[in-house]
Amino acid sequence: MRQYSGAAEPIRINVSSRIDLLTLRLFVAIVEEGSIARAADRENIAASAVSKRIGDLEQALRTELLHRHRQGIEPTAAGQALFQHAQLIMRNLAELEAELVDFSAGTRGQVRMWANESTLFGFIPEQLASFAQRYPQVRVDLQSNLSPMNIQAVMDNSADIGIFSGELPTGDLSVYSCFRDRLVVVVPVGHELAEREGVGFAELLRYDLIEQEPRSSIQTLLLKHAGELGNIPRSRVRVGGFDAVCRMVEAGLGLGIIPDRLAAKLSPVMDIVTVALEENWAVREHKVCVRGNAELPVATRLLLRHLLEAAEAS
Repeated sequence: MRQYSGAAEPIRINVSSRIDLLTLRLFVAIVEEGSIARAADRENIAASAVSKRIGDLEQALRTELLHRHRQGIEPTAAGQALFQHAQLIMRNLAELEAELVDFSAGTRGQVRMWANESTLFGFIPEQLASFAQRYPQVRVDLQSNLSPMNIQAVMDNSADIGIFSGELPTGDLSVYSCFRDRLVVVVPVGHELAEREGVGFAELLRYDLIEQEPRSSIQTLLLKHAGELGNIPRSRVRVGGFDAVCRMVEAGLGLGIIPDRLAAKLSPVMDIVTVALEENWAVREHKVCVRGNAELPVATRLLLRHLLEAAEAS
């Protein structure tokens, strides 16, 4: 390969005007194969043409990119840097091609989403409806689970998108803010708190509360703040699901704490009354988690973008 002497002053090179995609692909092939001849065979091009392209590239960049030795060819430090960037460019181009093909044919695919119950009642249905209108050939497989399980499902590749609330460990996942809701208290019609506009959590602890699933974000939150008050919530019954909580409240088994949007739907059709929970922590932030964006299929990226745009608009 050509040898280049160092310059007294750094020389600025307009790389974009000196590198074409074919040359980049050939360079990647040479480094991966360790041989110009094998790279030429792989790319179905004459070895002499490959050698000339690399020589012209070195001349244009004024930098030696490859070392020859008995065992074959290996990149110089500059060549290794070019190789890493070239691999990324080739991968991005392949993803772009796949995405454009999907668009031309109508995007297809399946997205596995795990979400907490609050999200199913408060955010997801309308967003999935508008997403389905835009991408009718994308199928969304939606499962309801507790927040910690949703995060773990994404980590284990059992789910593509997870929605959760609370301050939970997420490892190396990418996490985005999604939406907020507010927790409220539901009491039976005729209860002494039914005429109140709001109530603090410390006062609520004087009453029996309907206990929710042990690892649920709401139950975890209630135990945390009860502990800070030096107390433990009283309970006579534990159930799974907000509709079950409301049914137990209606039967007089205790008071419930559920998201405001669900309470607004159920209060008119049940003998329960909604009372504001006067605590700053009653406002909860729900988040979306995914594996690294570079690993996401096209359909998953589209749904993630749709959810985040909706969250920003709200």
